[in-house]
This record gives sequence, structure tokens and C-alpha cells, in this order.
Amino acid sequence: MPEENKGKAEKAAEKAGEAIGKGLKKGVGVAKAFGKSAKDAVSKDEEKKK
Repeated sequence: MPEENKGKAEKAAEKAGEAIGKGLKKGVGVAKAFGKSAKDAVSKDEEKKK
């Protein structure tokens, strides 16, 4: 849809959608990092037990 035909509500919804999308990307990155560090911690703990 061309920019000149968009209303204020449509523009606000689009900006909100972009912000939510960026937040989800960051959230997934944090979750991946946490999962990787948890996996590494378990692996190191298992190596110590051997």
C-alpha cells in the first residue's frame, strides 16, 4: 500500500509490528544463548564426573 494512502492507525500498527518483530528476534537470541550455555554446563559437569 502506498505511503500516502495509509492512515495514522495503519502506520502505528506497522511500527508496533516492527517493534514486536525485533523484540522476538532478540528474545530468540537470548533463549539460544541461554540454552547453549546450559548445555555446555551440563557437558562440563558430565566430563568432571568421568
